[in-house]
Amino acid sequence: MAMSESSFAGSASSEKRTLLLRATGRAVTLPVLLGFALFFPAGRIDWPSAWALILVYAGGIYLTDIWLIARHPGLARERLIIPRTAERWDRRIISAVNFLLIGVALPLAGLDRRFTWSPPLPAAVHAAGLILLAAMFLFTAWAMAANGFFSSAIRLQNDRGQTVVAGGPYRFLRHPGYLGMILQFLSIPFVLGTPATGLPVLVIAGMYVYRTRREDDFLRKELPGYAEYAGRVRDRMLPGIW
Repeated sequence: MAMSESSFAGSASSEKRTLLLRATGRAVTLPVLLGFALFFPAGRIDWPSAWALILVYAGGIYLTDIWLIARHPGLARERLIIPRTAERWDRRIISAVNFLLIGVALPLAGLDRRFTWSPPLPAAVHAAGLILLAAMFLFTAWAMAANGFFSSAIRLQNDRGQTVVAGGPYRFLRHPGYLGMILQFLSIPFVLGTPATGLPVLVIAGMYVYRTRREDDFLRKELPGYAEYAGRVRDRMLPGIW
């Protein structure tokens, strides 16, 4: 028996509520995790740069989630409900990145703040880092708007009819989203004014570069038309370089 139009509408509405609950849950837990990782090692909460980082980072993720749920619910589901078909090596990389950020980089920033390992940076440096962080959320959102298959996990989305995307920033770069995310991470030492976070953040950036190469190889083998697209758009992330 065919589903009625009202049944389809009700199903879509129910899914949006589920996605909204997941997004809101992440919006609540992420600032708590970030705050604990920063303020506990610092031994204080009167740290404006840390509050600014939490507000922009967690707020940027939440606003992106809300925008996707409203405008691109299929992509929101893909990003908020990680499919079990994701590549195992990719899940390990994401777990390692989360550990390096929450368990290493941010606590190091807090310790730097507590023990004053690094000299103060000018306010302009903090501001530039914060602007870069916010700008890269917008840049990544542009990539998401152009690419309805912008998943959080590396997998071939046959269930969603995945095809090659060549619009928006994908006219110039094959993986603009990774460039945006890498620059987000690299902005953190400048936002917080803690060079001690530089090394783990560089390791995270290196892991994303590796992830980009692995995903590119995966798509060349598995996604019809991607090899031809890669022949036209030569650069993965850095124009004229790589």
